[in-house]
Amino acid sequence: MRKLYPDRGMMKWQGLILSEHAEMMHAEKNKVIRREILFDEQQKEEFNRIVHLSIHFKKEAVIELNTFGDDDPLKVSGVVSEFSCLPGQKPYMKMDGFSSRLWIDDTVSIALAEGEEYGDTD
Repeated sequence: MRKLYPDRGMMKWQGLILSEHAEMMHAEKNKVIRREILFDEQQKEEFNRIVHLSIHFKKEAVIELNTFGDDDPLKVSGVVSEFSCLPGQKPYMKMDGFSSRLWIDDTVSIALAEGEEYGDTD
């Protein structure tokens, strides 16, 4: 059977997609999917202890942040200068020498830097 006209395949359906729908599909494709990071009670206590040691005893901490939603966390090291966890506000911390806030929700892990003592500071 001979065709009377050449079939354009999917091209013939492109006119049915609205521009808003096409923009929404493009935005959905480029959207960053962030995984939620959950800490158990023991990890929260460890986090608080390291932040306390860094603030009060000027010990250097290494913090890994998942700011972009990918599997390659951003590493930041330094002494924690400020920590805020007030009700109604997004919790954050600041490091000495940095002007930006590090959001606690983006924190993947925290540890004392190599060579820093972890034991009791009494």
